[in-house]
Amino acid sequence: MQILIFFENRNFFMNSFYNPGKKLFLSISHFISLDKGLLFFVFIGGFSNSLKAQALTINPRSGMVLNGNVSLVINNAALKNNGSFAAGSSTVKFSGYNDTLISYLAGTSPTTFNNLSVSTSAYGVALKSAAIVTNILAVNAGNLYTDSNLTLRSDANLTARVAPVASSSYIIGKANVERYISARRAWRLMTAPVTNSNTIYNSWQNRGNYIPGLGLLVSGPNAGCACGNGLDTSYRNNVSMKQWNYNTQAFAPILNTHVLISPGNNGSADNTGYFIFTRGDRDPVNTNVAYFNSSTVNSIGVLQTGTQTFPASPVLGKYTLVGNPYASPIDFNNVSRSNLIKRFYVWDAALNAVGGYVMLDDLDNDGIYNMTVPASTQTKDIQSSQAFFVQTLADGAANITFNESGKSGFYNSSVFRPATDNKPTGFRMGKIAATLNLLNADNTTILADGTFAEFDNNFSASVDLDDALKFGNVHESFSIVRNSIALTAERRPALGLNDTIYLKLATTTQRSYQFVFESTGLTQTGMTGFLEDSYLRTSSPVSLSGLTKVNFSINAASASSVTNRFKIVFKQDLSTLPVTISSIKAYQQNSNIAVEWKVENEINMLKYDVEKSTDGIVFAPVNTTNIMGGNNAFNSYSWLDFNAVQGNNFYRIKLYDLSGEVKYSSVVKVVIAESTSGFAIYPNPINGNVINLIMSNQPVGKYQVKLTNTIGQVIFVKTIQNNGGNSNQSLKTATKLIPGVYQLEITGKDNSHNTQKVIVE
Repeated sequence: MQILIFFENRNFFMNSFYNPGKKLFLSISHFISLDKGLLFFVFIGGFSNSLKAQALTINPRSGMVLNGNVSLVINNAALKNNGSFAAGSSTVKFSGYNDTLISYLAGTSPTTFNNLSVSTSAYGVALKSAAIVTNILAVNAGNLYTDSNLTLRSDANLTARVAPVASSSYIIGKANVERYISARRAWRLMTAPVTNSNTIYNSWQNRGNYIPGLGLLVSGPNAGCACGNGLDTSYRNNVSMKQWNYNTQAFAPILNTHVLISPGNNGSADNTGYFIFTRGDRDPVNTNVAYFNSSTVNSIGVLQTGTQTFPASPVLGKYTLVGNPYASPIDFNNVSRSNLIKRFYVWDAALNAVGGYVMLDDLDNDGIYNMTVPASTQTKDIQSSQAFFVQTLADGAANITFNESGKSGFYNSSVFRPATDNKPTGFRMGKIAATLNLLNADNTTILADGTFAEFDNNFSASVDLDDALKFGNVHESFSIVRNSIALTAERRPALGLNDTIYLKLATTTQRSYQFVFESTGLTQTGMTGFLEDSYLRTSSPVSLSGLTKVNFSINAASASSVTNRFKIVFKQDLSTLPVTISSIKAYQQNSNIAVEWKVENEINMLKYDVEKSTDGIVFAPVNTTNIMGGNNAFNSYSWLDFNAVQGNNFYRIKLYDLSGEVKYSSVVKVVIAESTSGFAIYPNPINGNVINLIMSNQPVGKYQVKLTNTIGQVIFVKTIQNNGGNSNQSLKTATKLIPGVYQLEITGKDNSHNTQKVIVE
């Protein structure tokens, strides 16, 4: 028989070997310390049938210290801890092929592991004494039998997680899953990530016992009554724990805590999500609003592993509250959604006074999420014991499925802890993110809520599932309103002049506030944004390419607290834009030609000349028009050419400003046919819903015109009056014509017929 013990880079150790009764042990009678490298404890050779066990034993008043990132491999052996075991940041790995009679943890002392790994080629490892994991539990091969001795530790620094469990491996037996909650009175969306659980009372209420730093108070009506509902008394006995009903789309109060915290017991998505108000531990003083502290809650049950599928509401646009089924973070990119939008809502306890909702979604599926409150520390990773809302895409069956491969190694300590100053950077193009802060007297701020709007022509101007509905907060709620619907995220076509973002600010109090607007990808030449305040009747500039802060207050005046007090309007920036001819057109009127042009940003202009040409090369001035007023944003001008010629008539506008600079518009052309009887469409092709019909030398009387498409459908019918000679009839359809070829039939009073082809671009 051989014993191989490898120590690499060890500092100091003392050990002794003995073999009474054909049992083989490595016994630590003093202390062994390993700073880095690998300690490989393995037994090799043939064992007689009477050889019962091999063990690494830490004797009473003795200990093993693993300093730094070291590994202890226990192959086909047991670890017996009757002394002390200091794990440091090490990994302890059980390996081999023997069953739990050989491979196990035992001893009179609890053993705290940093990382605990099971990689056995057969059978598994049994925990016959208390085992506490502070970082990673990995079951890579074989099974882990907990025997109700496993605790996944959570504290102010770290929360233990279960790494992806191999498909042929299982964690068998119950475990205690801890969740540390920071010192803050706030609502939270939480879950107990176990199945076959104990009750709310026995878990999060710590069996009704007060132990400093453990458990929560769960209050409600009739607390302390003879009915034995398990509720804790508080000053007002308000409901502090609720459960979501996706049929009614509302929270329902928990009125009895002697019920299972995870209602199911079949191992498949048995946990549920809760909305719970946390004050700290079970110290009765915490029912007073002036008191709070940190606490840790425990959930005892079987760890959920493997595929977990939650049904969701089968109704378009409705919401379902889902609890992360794993004692591990999950990456929302890696969950499977059936008939669900790639969107989720969480409750960030660090916002405002008692928290607020944050929405994240990834509509273009690039793995990058938009967030309504940019300064929130929430990421795409849902933490262990965290619950969240999802939204149904269309009517029909819907569900969300979690797989072991969706587990994430990203531990976000901020989700269950106070707010930090971390702020994501790099917003997507065409976006304005709006944040609401509580502004204190010393000019410090508290993040309260947020919303955003995105602009792209792929989005619709109406409210649809690209937009995200607003969930109302307990305190201040900040949203965008469109079509009387409150949105936490609005997505609209590309931003244009005179577009407006209607802001809604609800549940305010008399105090000071601050808006923070952060814009990216919105810069357009000649456009700027303004925050309009209907109460103060002020208009404050909002940058389209950076950060803007606007302070304001709510006072006793009712007009100061109306929910629609603010809006962002995008207007022409008159201080920067040069004059622009936004449109120019010319068309025949009887035997004359009308020339019309529209001007934008008419600042420091002197006059306009209309220039004419018959060949499109040599132009000569035929009219001078002075400006109407001064420094106007928009103006329209027209001139009638009484000297139109048969054939081509070209026109352009020459612009003069006060500095002497000269500019020209584009060139337009009108063709006047020779004076013969007949009908013509000009221009042709057309663009829009106006058809100009030229009637040359037609008799006086009424005419009927009828427009049909290529399949004979009648699009437009009208009776027109011709007063003789040459005339131009403007025919306007009710709606814009779809591009294609149409037939315009003209019927005279003598029942004569003429058909003209109309081409629509």
